[in-house]
Amino acid sequence: MADDKKKPIKLNDEQLMLDASQVADIYHQLTLDLFDQVIDRIKERGSASLDDNPYIWQLEKMNEMGLLNEDNLKLISDRSGIAEEQFRYVIQNEGYKIYNDTKQQLLEATGGGTFVSNSLIQNSLAAYVNQTMGDINNLINTTLPKSVIGAYQSIIEEATAKVVTGLATSDKAISDTVMKWAKKGFYGFTDSQGKNWKADTYARQVIKSTAWRVYREVRMAPAEELGIDTYYYSKKSTAREMCAPLQHQIVTTGVARTEKGERILALSDYGYGTAGGCLGINCTHEITPFVVGANYKPELGEDVKDLTPEQAIENANVQAKQRALERSIRQSKEFLHVAEKLGDQELIDKYKSRVRVQQGAMRDYLRQNPFLHRDYAREKYYDDPFTKAEKEVKVRRELAKLEKHRAEQKEMREKFISAVESGIIKTEINNEHFERHIRGTKGYEEYLAQNLSNGKHPPSYLTITKEECQALIDRYAGNGQFKYNPKSTKMQEIISQNKPIGTYIDPRTGEVIENATDFRIHYSKTGSHIVPTIKGKGDRK
Repeated sequence: MADDKKKPIKLNDEQLMLDASQVADIYHQLTLDLFDQVIDRIKERGSASLDDNPYIWQLEKMNEMGLLNEDNLKLISDRSGIAEEQFRYVIQNEGYKIYNDTKQQLLEATGGGTFVSNSLIQNSLAAYVNQTMGDINNLINTTLPKSVIGAYQSIIEEATAKVVTGLATSDKAISDTVMKWAKKGFYGFTDSQGKNWKADTYARQVIKSTAWRVYREVRMAPAEELGIDTYYYSKKSTAREMCAPLQHQIVTTGVARTEKGERILALSDYGYGTAGGCLGINCTHEITPFVVGANYKPELGEDVKDLTPEQAIENANVQAKQRALERSIRQSKEFLHVAEKLGDQELIDKYKSRVRVQQGAMRDYLRQNPFLHRDYAREKYYDDPFTKAEKEVKVRRELAKLEKHRAEQKEMREKFISAVESGIIKTEINNEHFERHIRGTKGYEEYLAQNLSNGKHPPSYLTITKEECQALIDRYAGNGQFKYNPKSTKMQEIISQNKPIGTYIDPRTGEVIENATDFRIHYSKTGSHIVPTIKGKGDRK
């Protein structure tokens, strides 16, 4: 039983990684949708048919490359813009939240202390995003459009050649050639080792790598700031060779040792910092700051409680085969989608059958390896991650606008109180400005004539007395919606209430609305006055 004085370490959930994965899904969806546009353009009927006039058909389709490229660039711009905004939020906001939570937990475990935010972490997170998106955007915005057009051109040329040489009918030539390029995908990046990457695969790899790097950095940075070099190494049912011995152990970035009876293993002894070592490429283990003597290890679930390192390594190999099956099912569903776009029943039947066979193989494999669980999301064609992300971005933007408005209103309200107390503005009625909005007065007639001579509509006017105006100001001043202008000594705020106070005349359209209940209070050093208004419409003094 754990010492009552000790505290359990709190394991952060993997929301950051899940959200980052959904960003990568947007790029995969982008490549699928780009290929759909290629198919739509090829299938679109023109003045010539591939059967009757293959060379004319080829010429017409080649002439449409510019239109296709315009469509592609618009789609790429829309998708990559949302993907970048979403990724920036995931890394800079969720990443920083994990940093804050981890640091707070450590302060509690070590007996308190003052929380000091770290701007270097925020700068580091922003740099991660900038570097990652720079790499991806260079590929997506520059190389991908060329790759799509290249595929389109090759499909046209190859299909035409098959028809001209009599190797296939027009429908068969298009179907076979399109499917060939669907399997090939859009390539656009060759790394230093000569490996040719598909655009979406490269984007996913870069995003995943960055997300894990960030996730570990925001967990480790608070510990380093507090002089802690010990961590709890998570335990899963699967582990690579270098990770397996470290599972459910306390590890250190320093030297191996025993501290307060706790055996501490050095990460450097298990390939830390290398691609194939612990916490290397594609490793999904978590390390959580651990204060020896203050924290205790979490209890393990029944599925991993008695798991040996050897079993974890074997399980990792078994799981890798499951992942391969998942990829094959998803790919077959993507080919089925292409077949349906083409309207080729033979291909549709072929890939429907293939999906059923692969799903059956998956069920058999899971029965043979009960520690695995089926994740249907990994087998989906796709569930429109772009629309989901677009909605989230829209909500965040609206919330940001609302928060900005609240902050501005708070700032103006504080400024108003200070200005009234210091005499910069007065809440007493300014008679000259008051009379500009009372029909029959000299002030109103002059203001009306001025407006008309300038081609403007008549001014709004009041139907209440000066005393009633003063009473409204006394009652509502400082409680309305301020017009944000932090540099001006004059202030305005809109008040909504139920009593009619006059007639509003829209300064832009001349629309007349009688018995207006909303009004705008104008404050200045020489006094205040009110003008009928309609909340949400423009107004003037």
